[in-house]
Amino acid sequence: MRNGIVKTGKRLYVSGVICLVLFSAAVRAQQLQTFTDRNSILIGEQVQLKVRASFPQQAFRVSWFSIPDSIPHFDIIQKGPVDSSSENGNSVLQQSITLTSFDSGRWNIPAFPVQFDPANDDTTIRLFTDSVAIAVSYSPADTSKQLRDIKPIIPVTLADYTWYYIAGGIVLLLLLLFFIYRYWKKNRGEKPAKPASKLTAYEEAMRALEQLAKQDLSDPASVKTYHSLLAAVFKQYLGRKQERNLLTKTTSDLLVRVSEQGMPAEHVSGLATALRCTDAVKFAKYLPVVTESQDCLQKIKAAIELTERQTVNTKS
Repeated sequence: MRNGIVKTGKRLYVSGVICLVLFSAAVRAQQLQTFTDRNSILIGEQVQLKVRASFPQQAFRVSWFSIPDSIPHFDIIQKGPVDSSSENGNSVLQQSITLTSFDSGRWNIPAFPVQFDPANDDTTIRLFTDSVAIAVSYSPADTSKQLRDIKPIIPVTLADYTWYYIAGGIVLLLLLLFFIYRYWKKNRGEKPAKPASKLTAYEEAMRALEQLAKQDLSDPASVKTYHSLLAAVFKQYLGRKQERNLLTKTTSDLLVRVSEQGMPAEHVSGLATALRCTDAVKFAKYLPVVTESQDCLQKIKAAIELTERQTVNTKS
């Protein structure tokens, strides 16, 4: 009886040893490694945690750990993807996690579980990553007691705008000269050429009006010429009196000039009627009756005589 009990105990012992060996072999068949790029950081610096699992291909189904949103004393900066690869007939899974801390002290990154389920067995193997201690500290104090700038001195290049000012001054000078030239050219163009005859402006105008009074106003072509010359006689007379070239001036310009010289309103009105009639004949093909044309001549003659008297009185 005692021998039977002994034999039974030996069998159980051998079976236990065999199971332990098989379990150890199964555990050694897969590896779980934990790495960090540093064990101490300054506040706000980053540390990278890398977890690597290696196991025979198609021998296990692996349930990878899930990373919480926050870890005591640590902030998760980035969760890298779980990369898979093959190495020497083994499957390799690895993941990188970037963390930082703003609490000074020595803190542990906790262990994370990775579950291995054998493909041909119901026994589940659960391994844990290493818990890594990280020292978090402030930057060392400067004991040299030297004053230091917050930022280094940055050399500044001063732009020289002298040539810009010179170029701007030249442009302004050229514009000023251009406007002076235009003003001078305009005033020079208004000065009449010296008259070919030795007659005065008044004598020349009266003689021209006498010649116009002799024209046949029954012919439409003669009427147009009559009114064109009639306006030109007044412009030529007034231009010689004012020493300006007024042949290109409009009726409105002429009326402004005589009004500024003090011509009475009724004479300005009569002159305006005559000059506008000549404009209508020249530009609107208006054909006035004979008496209207003769009346235009008399109004312009009256305006010339009045201007001449005003000029003589002013000189006296």
